[in-house]
Amino acid sequence: MKYDVVIIGSGSVGSFAGYYASRRGLKTCLIDNFLPPHSNGSYHGDTRIFRIAYGEGEKYIPLLQRAFELWGEFEQTSGQKIFERCGVLNIGDPASAFMRNVAQSSKDFALDTMPLSPQKISQLYGINVPDHFTGILERGTGFVYSDKSVETAIRLAVGLGADVLISCIRRIEKQGGAYYIYTDSSQILADKILLSAGSFASEILSVCAFDLPQIPVKPKRKMLNWFYSSSYQLRDAMPAFIMEFNGDHFYGFPDFGSGVKIGLNVFGQDITTRDELLGFGDIESDKRAIAEHIRAFMPSLGELCTGAVCTYAMTPDEGFIIDFIDSCLLYLGGLSHGFKFAPALGELGISALQRGELPQEICRHFSLGRFS
Repeated sequence: MKYDVVIIGSGSVGSFAGYYASRRGLKTCLIDNFLPPHSNGSYHGDTRIFRIAYGEGEKYIPLLQRAFELWGEFEQTSGQKIFERCGVLNIGDPASAFMRNVAQSSKDFALDTMPLSPQKISQLYGINVPDHFTGILERGTGFVYSDKSVETAIRLAVGLGADVLISCIRRIEKQGGAYYIYTDSSQILADKILLSAGSFASEILSVCAFDLPQIPVKPKRKMLNWFYSSSYQLRDAMPAFIMEFNGDHFYGFPDFGSGVKIGLNVFGQDITTRDELLGFGDIESDKRAIAEHIRAFMPSLGELCTGAVCTYAMTPDEGFIIDFIDSCLLYLGGLSHGFKFAPALGELGISALQRGELPQEICRHFSLGRFS
C-alpha cells in the first residue's frame, strides 16, 4: 500500500497529525506498536494542563496561541468535551526564572492573568504558600482530557479515510526518493514520513537503513499520584495549578471524580529502554516523593488512592526538536512538555511536509543543529 504520508507514533502529536493530514485529503497511515489510547507513552493519565503564560519561555507562545485556537475548533468539530477552562494558577517565588517568565509573557502578550497574594490563594483555594511567594492566575485556560483527545483525533482521522496499523516496524529503506516501511504484518510505501514516536523514537531510528543524524533525546520515567479529597473540586472552581518549590514544579488538577492528580515536573528516573520502565510502586519514592511535600501546601488533601508512570522525551536543553532529518522525513521529538501543543504541532508537521520546509521561527528555536 502506498501513502502520501505515514505517521510513526500515533500519540500526542501523531494522532493530530493524522487528523490534519486526512482533513487535507492526503492518503494517510498511522503506525503504532500499541492501539491508542494506551499507557505505554507520555499522554496517558486522563489530563494535561494547558497554559499560555509560559514559564519555559516566550518562544513557545505563538505555538500555544495557535494550539488554543485549534483545541477550541477540535472540541467543536468532535462534539466531545475536551477542554476544561478552569484556569491555571502559577505559584512560586516572584524572583524565580519560571515566575518571571510567566509574568513577562502575560504582559508582552496581553494575556488574561491576575496576580494573587498568598492570603488570597489560601482564601480562594485552600492552598497555603510561604508569605514571600506570589500567584498568577491565568483565566480561560485549564486542562485537556489527554486520552480522550488522542482517541478522538484518531477516530476522526479514520472517518476521513486514514488507515491505522498496529504493528512493530522492523526496517525502513529508502529507494528512489520513497520510503519502504517493513512491519511485522505488512510492507507499505510512503512519500513522506512524520516521526513522532515520543520517548522511544530511537527504536525507529535504529531500523532505518540509511544515514540519519544523531538525535539527543532520552526517556525519563515520571510518576503521577491521585489523592482522595472532598476539597479542591472542579465543580467548586478550583483551577489547575503549578507550584514551584524545592527545585521542582508540582503540577496538579482539580478533582472531577477520580481524585486530585499531582505530578512532579523535574523529579524522575533516566532510562534507556522500555524494559527499564518500572511500574508504579516498583520504586519506593513513587508513593512518597509528592505526598511528603504537598500536604504542607494542601492540608485538605486525603490519602493516596492510586498512581501511574509515564515517560518524558528529554533533550539536553528540555526544548523541542522540530526538524527534517532526511529530505522527506520530519522529526518531532523531545516534547517533554508537549501535549498542550499537540494540535498545533500536528498541523505544523503536516504543513511542513507538504511545503518541504519549516517556518524560520521554528528553525531558529527548535532545529536539531543547535546541539552540534
